[in-house]
Amino acid sequence: MSPDVMAWIVVLALGVAPQTAPDRCAAEARRVLAEMAAATARGDVAEAARLAAAGDTAESGCFSLRLASWSWHGWNGAVAAADRGGTPEALAPVTAAVTAVTALGPPRSEAAYAAALLRAATAAAQDERDEMLVWIEEARALSARLALVGPTPVLPLPIDLGEGELWHGVDDYELAEAAFTRALAVADTPAAWRGLARARDRRGNRAGACDAYRRVAAGLAREATPGPLAAEARGYLPRCTP
Repeated sequence: MSPDVMAWIVVLALGVAPQTAPDRCAAEARRVLAEMAAATARGDVAEAARLAAAGDTAESGCFSLRLASWSWHGWNGAVAAADRGGTPEALAPVTAAVTAVTALGPPRSEAAYAAALLRAATAAAQDERDEMLVWIEEARALSARLALVGPTPVLPLPIDLGEGELWHGVDDYELAEAAFTRALAVADTPAAWRGLARARDRRGNRAGACDAYRRVAAGLAREATPGPLAAEARGYLPRCTP
């Protein structure tokens, strides 16, 4: 039996739709994707957004770049919409991103994961916590299923990091801290440490926040362009005891 047939049997048995056909991504597209992943890990949202905008004009044959571009447009749109009260008009770019992302893949795919997380972000922008939790759970289930047959989905963010940001956005800092702690167990990144630092600070744990911000600073010390989280850590650390 061929490897391709075996892969289909595994996919069907697990109830997970196969991912889209292999990308036709040129070297430039792969470079943009790698830089976007690095910017996400170090928490440089502005740089990730800039790279996502570059993806808009990139070659149409690169599925991963189109997915990354739309995912980041939607995520940043939801953050901006929350600051504007989560009105339908403010959420229009997020709705467009969800539609575009959904069209990129079958119901159980990286695209479906991204759409679920964007729907959770939409609910968060409207302070609809129950609906947000429904979509978080959907995204988590998709992430777990997809990880059984391929890479864990990470767009717009890995599930634990994304959940932490969402709970922080609706002011539930206890659940945010738990989610960021899970994120760090998967990947030790400045973005996750920064999320943990903010959650601990909001919960009155100054010592814990200081420890986390020290981890942010240490993780970014070797970066040629440390980005905004390094400045945020430098601004907080003077409050900390040696």
